[in-house]
Amino acid sequence: MDLTGQTFNFWKVLKPTDNKKYYYDCECLKCHRIYSVYQNTLKNGNGKMCRACAGKIQSKRQQRVHEELIGKSFSRLTVTGWTTDNKNRTVYTCTCSCGNQTTVGYTDLVTGHKTSCGCFKAEKSRESIYQTYEPLQKEKEKAYIEGSFVHALNAKTPKSNKTGVKGVSKTKEGKYRAYINLARKQYHLGMFDTLDEAKKAREAGEEKYYRPILEEYKRK
Repeated sequence: MDLTGQTFNFWKVLKPTDNKKYYYDCECLKCHRIYSVYQNTLKNGNGKMCRACAGKIQSKRQQRVHEELIGKSFSRLTVTGWTTDNKNRTVYTCTCSCGNQTTVGYTDLVTGHKTSCGCFKAEKSRESIYQTYEPLQKEKEKAYIEGSFVHALNAKTPKSNKTGVKGVSKTKEGKYRAYINLARKQYHLGMFDTLDEAKKAREAGEEKYYRPILEEYKRK
């Protein structure tokens, strides 16, 4: 079937293309240039005009979209203009409510994927840290009594302790020395011949020095 003389959208069919089956020489009624167009493209309407004219229309349509967005606000961002990035993609220049300038892609902007220059995420991060560590700080302050941390009073016997009893060490002479640490000070509790005696002295020291602090912590 010969399509010569027919018009399809902005294509006017002039004649079949020489030595090219199923193609027709067509005039683009937008720019009046002649192109060879595949017959199915004419029939199904996929190509309504030449690519150059279609590109100009698309560019004008995008221009209107860009202009309509200027002055609009998306969360903390207000669109002030548009430009292209290093990959030749259109991005919008925006002013954040904090005063910073940033660029955002169309999809990220209108879908709310990006809501600020980054300050919103930073604020949420600070809030999260504060919510996490504020209770710990309060507990730390609560546990700090008379220059000592309550939790340190109940610490396990360090592995470096060779006697196996916290606050008891063995001297070179074979004696057992009992001591207790409190508020960055060390109190000597005595020298003893046996480990059991030193252990009892240490327990008595804990009763004297630690118990009042632990009771105060429980009261708080």
